[in-house]
Amino acid sequence: MRIVVLSLVALMMLFAVAASGAAPSPLDQAKTELNTAKTHAGFAASSDSLNGIYQHTGHAVNCLVGPTERRFDKKWGNVCEGQGSGVLADLKAAGAKGAAALKISESAAKLGTDVLGMKDLAAAKAGAKKLQGMLDDALKAIK
Repeated sequence: MRIVVLSLVALMMLFAVAASGAAPSPLDQAKTELNTAKTHAGFAASSDSLNGIYQHTGHAVNCLVGPTERRFDKKWGNVCEGQGSGVLADLKAAGAKGAAALKISESAAKLGTDVLGMKDLAAAKAGAKKLQGMLDDALKAIK
């Protein structure tokens, strides 16, 4: 009987360890997506062409909004595929721990969308740099 009980306890411990590492939390997913978006905003900010700025800003916006949101634009692809449901959705799912970052990320998504409509290279480059900073601020705001 003692062996059976010990075996059950060991089995339960293995199950608990496996379950705890099964899936990242929405907050962890948002962090990963924000890092990816920030990287692409950095690529946009260092680009010397409007096309480069648009491409990488489009990547960042798609990471922020996620593939089910109306602002997601398939032409930019989904560089955050497999990382989560989109920063905004994942921060909403995280609740209070993601609230401050969610507010910043919503503003960042709007800015990114605005950058995609800019025709002046200097203005678009400055917008992309500001977007990169906002994404860094959102990462810092995650509790």
